[in-house]
Amino acid sequence: MKKILIIGTGGTIASIPSEDGFVPGLDANALISMVPGLSELADLECLQIMDLDSSNIGPEHWELMAETIQNNYAKYDGFVFTHGTDTMAYSAAAISQMVNNCQKPIVFTGAQLTMGEEGTDAKANIYFSVMTAASDLKGVVIAFGDRVINGLMAKKMCTENFNGFWSINALPLAEIKDNKLVWHSTIGAGYGEGEFSVQTKLEKMVAVIKITPGLSSDVLDYYVAKGYKGLVLESYGAGGVPNADNNWLPALERTLKAGIMVYCATQCVYDGVHLDRYPIGILAERLGAKSAGYHNVEAILTKLMVELAK
Repeated sequence: MKKILIIGTGGTIASIPSEDGFVPGLDANALISMVPGLSELADLECLQIMDLDSSNIGPEHWELMAETIQNNYAKYDGFVFTHGTDTMAYSAAAISQMVNNCQKPIVFTGAQLTMGEEGTDAKANIYFSVMTAASDLKGVVIAFGDRVINGLMAKKMCTENFNGFWSINALPLAEIKDNKLVWHSTIGAGYGEGEFSVQTKLEKMVAVIKITPGLSSDVLDYYVAKGYKGLVLESYGAGGVPNADNNWLPALERTLKAGIMVYCATQCVYDGVHLDRYPIGILAERLGAKSAGYHNVEAILTKLMVELAK
């Protein structure tokens, strides 16, 4: 049987009631003890590295996750992170870009209901995540509901639906049908043929700015003054910025000349960024802004953190 490491980080899946609502309280060992049939899928070991609501997870925690994979990669055939849903897409995207040439499954999962609630999705998600980690998959994925999703293409779309994560601009890698994984591809994010390696440091002075009607471009000057190294502009449509009465181009030029790397992303969920279509995108690109392409905000933000830390 394959040897799988279950890595606990907290989240709803591990939460218990408190005076202030649900809070993480179950470690990875407790979680797997509550899911029947896991011993038939793989030889499991557990490691608890944090105990957080995922709203509190950030780049320093992704560095810890990456270090955990690096330190245990040779010892196990696959890995499962149990994680809160709120930032799981960010965590999966970060680890997808921090591991290089990954030949083993790295699976993120969580739940919309706590393990102790009636009708919980936690047991099924853990079961199928272990099944995914014991498969021939290579690379980073989110396994949630009835889908296995490339770690760079997942987005949380629902706050309650058990299929809360969708695969953006690509089919899921696998679907669960009749309690079996039906694979469309066994290649997840971070897969490659070279020597396995892990980048364990990120540039944390990176931010996302959502452009809204009337928002002044002065906000860019704030980030320059505060010493930020990279910005993602969550722009309209195909990725352009305003250039009429509320003209963002002069402030964008100042930002780029200050040495800040800027990516233009889109507020749309599907179809990506195309800076070559309209003057507002073409002019931004001429100044030095980069296109996020088909990356969603979770993926391009973490990509920027990885690039700037190299």
